[in-house]
Amino acid sequence: MRKLELLASVLLAASLGCASPDAPSRTQEVHASSGHGYALLYEILGQERQVAQLLLIKVERDSLETVIRAIAEICDEAYHRLEALAKADPGLDLVDTGLPIEEVRTRQSIAATRRDQLLAASGRELELQLLLSQNEALTYMAHLADTLSRSEGDPARLAYVRELWKDLTRLQEDVLARVRRPAPARGS
Repeated sequence: MRKLELLASVLLAASLGCASPDAPSRTQEVHASSGHGYALLYEILGQERQVAQLLLIKVERDSLETVIRAIAEICDEAYHRLEALAKADPGLDLVDTGLPIEEVRTRQSIAATRRDQLLAASGRELELQLLLSQNEALTYMAHLADTLSRSEGDPARLAYVRELWKDLTRLQEDVLARVRRPAPARGS
């Protein structure tokens, strides 16, 4: 009986943890489209546009270098495009992410841990760690772009974030395909 109670408690906790909060109101969504979401996207694009710099200190296979450079290029272009959109619309704040300090510190801690893991790794382990971290970043950015598009009222920004979603999703699929590839035979 004790095992059954424990199982029921775990299932209840899991289902409560997965429960989604009430959907935001349309007013909240409209405010979000011109606020923190773009700042979050801008911040992450700023980080990801520099990912190819890791290749300067770590020599890896050409196939890995190709996808990493593609990610850096798309993120760099998107970063500059967001800057241009913000210049055209001074109400578009790319600085204020609205994140509480605990979230900022947590993100900084994760970034430092990932950096240390990548710098310590080599070969297939480096490739796997790098691809997994890029999968996470691309998934987050693609979903953020999609969320922004769902509440964006400006036609130019709407078209842009939809296009960015496509680019990020394509890159994320490419990264996952590379994760699924078997490791090359020794000496390859």
